[in-house]
Amino acid sequence: MNVSRTTEIRVGLVSIVSIALLIGGIMLGKGLSLGPNNRVIMVRLATSGGVEAGSPVVVNGVKRGTVSEVSSDNGSVLVKANMNDASDLKSDASATVTILEITGGKKIEIVPGTSTQPFDVSKEMPGTVAADIGGLVTSLGEVSGSAINLVRRLDTISAGLTELMRDGSFIQNVKTISSDGAVFVTDVRTWFQQNRDPLTTSVRDLREITTQLKESVNRNEPKVSAIIDRADKVLLSLENTLAKADGAIVGADSLIARINGVVQDIRTNKSLLHAIMYDDQMAGKLDTTLLTLKKLLRDIGKKGVNVNVELGHVP
Repeated sequence: MNVSRTTEIRVGLVSIVSIALLIGGIMLGKGLSLGPNNRVIMVRLATSGGVEAGSPVVVNGVKRGTVSEVSSDNGSVLVKANMNDASDLKSDASATVTILEITGGKKIEIVPGTSTQPFDVSKEMPGTVAADIGGLVTSLGEVSGSAINLVRRLDTISAGLTELMRDGSFIQNVKTISSDGAVFVTDVRTWFQQNRDPLTTSVRDLREITTQLKESVNRNEPKVSAIIDRADKVLLSLENTLAKADGAIVGADSLIARINGVVQDIRTNKSLLHAIMYDDQMAGKLDTTLLTLKKLLRDIGKKGVNVNVELGHVP
């Protein structure tokens, strides 16, 4: 009984160890880990690019984990991957789907990034799909039709050129153009040879003129600066004068306003000056008084003044 019990215990232990080794081998083969740095990251791709569950995930060429899930999400593809360690990934990390082997298979290559901020595993990592042999073959198939059309057009162009070369007048025209071009080049060369000395003299004169202009500018720069300073002073004086003129205009406006007020007061108030200027009866009385006074003065001038003065008289 004790032997049977011991045998059962041994068989159970061997079974448990075997199962643990099997699970560990599977986890090691899939790149899974139960360590504290194990993380699940999400990669957003436009297309899956052939990635499927179990595809390896590498960082700088070193395997870090495997793809656990590939699903369509909001018009794109969301890939979830289990990684042994994501502590060195930065906020600007990116992923690229590349070919695993020439015979087939895909992997996700992650570039850790250079930012100072760590990557937040709760956020999605942007990813792209690199071109592979299958894509290149597909692209070549799409381009082949255009290449055939291009070859046909080249054949048409070649036939046209052949037909054009058969025309003797075309060849003659080309020869004429070449001959005329050679003559033109010869004439230009001859003209330069004949006018080399005048051209050299003109260039030398231009150089001397440039030098003289520089010397003149350097020589007259202090005077020009003094003139500019004087002009600044004159402008400042003009500004002061204009300011004073503005003040005088403001004073004149105030004086005119006061005169207008006085005139308005004269027109509206019942004063003597108002009566003299605007009352017709007063004007007539004033004229009569002036005429009477004028007549009195004229009589005094002719007849004199009879003054009866009693001095020391007591009534």
